[in-house]
Amino acid sequence: MALATTEAFAPSKIQTSPQSTALFAGENNHNFIPKIDGKAVASLVAASVLAFSTVGVATTAIPTFVEPAQAAIGKVVVVEEETPKKGAKKVEAPKKKEDTKKKEDTKKKEDANKKKVEEKKLSKEEKDLNKAKSNRDLAQKTMKSYEKLSSDATSAAKKAKGALETAAKNEASAKKSYTTVSDKLNLAKNQKMPQSAIKELSADAGSLKTVLNEKEKILSSATKTADSTAKGVKSANKGIKDTKKEIKKAEKQLKKAEKKFKVYQKKVKKEIKQQETKLKKLNNEAKQLKGEKERETKELVDKQKSIVSEKKELEAIKKL
Repeated sequence: MALATTEAFAPSKIQTSPQSTALFAGENNHNFIPKIDGKAVASLVAASVLAFSTVGVATTAIPTFVEPAQAAIGKVVVVEEETPKKGAKKVEAPKKKEDTKKKEDTKKKEDANKKKVEEKKLSKEEKDLNKAKSNRDLAQKTMKSYEKLSSDATSAAKKAKGALETAAKNEASAKKSYTTVSDKLNLAKNQKMPQSAIKELSADAGSLKTVLNEKEKILSSATKTADSTAKGVKSANKGIKDTKKEIKKAEKQLKKAEKKFKVYQKKVKKEIKQQETKLKKLNNEAKQLKGEKERETKELVDKQKSIVSEKKELEAIKKL
């Protein structure tokens, strides 16, 4: 008997704004990290598309924030049915995947509970120190994300600028060609030239007018994209500037937490030393008491022996 299962998940939809862990983890950490403007990313994509359409040269695409597709393919399990021999042990069926998943989930819960218990044992000073380190690390990760976004935005703005220059040149050339033919057509009409010539110039003017309209549309789109990518660069640079301030603030808080933690450690070491001294003193007193007790016990034994000896001598005298 053969069983086959196949599970596949289609890629999720493309998002219009970056979902970086470093950027949005800050939402759970007092919201002190500035968010990236989603418009900046959209402008990068638009610039790349426009640069390709106007220049006609394939360029490196700006990476978009796309969640990875997930696909899971089940294994084929083949089980051969056989007539069990006499006296043979019955073969148990293989355990289901659900059992393994339950064990993994249970282990995760146990680890999470264990972590919570360990965190409860930490002192306030150590908790504050760990929190300050986490905030500083988060700010640094955010800075790297903004730097990457700024690099991509600058690259897109450069392409958009090149596309705008090309579109402007093409529009100017198309306008010049149309104007030249249009002027010839007007001149032909004024001079009452043959209809065949006027018809031919009219056809050329109409064709060039269509080309000019298309070039004007491309120029308009290129202008908007250039403006948008320029804003994207400005937004990313602002994010870098703001995050630098947050890094300084986080580092200042970290130094303060480290200082408090050091004071706490010194206090604990002092208390430990005091306890060790006290314990040593108690051990010495215990040893002294033990020695005195042993001496008293020995004296008592000796006295008991003397009493026994005196009793024997007394009995001997009585018999005389």
